[in-house]
Amino acid sequence: MEHYAGIDVSLEHSSVCVVDAQGKIVKEAKVAGEPEDLVAFFKGFGFA
Repeated sequence: MEHYAGIDVSLEHSSVCVVDAQGKIVKEAKVAGEPEDLVAFFKGFGFA
């Protein structure tokens, strides 16, 4: 199944919304603004 992510980036935090192919929200979160924090967030899903 395909998933899509929207990211609103700021210096301190990024707001992330992940939706499936039908547009259903799978996860919404605020993540620390560092790139490695975003990578860790997405790795936690186990998506390809």
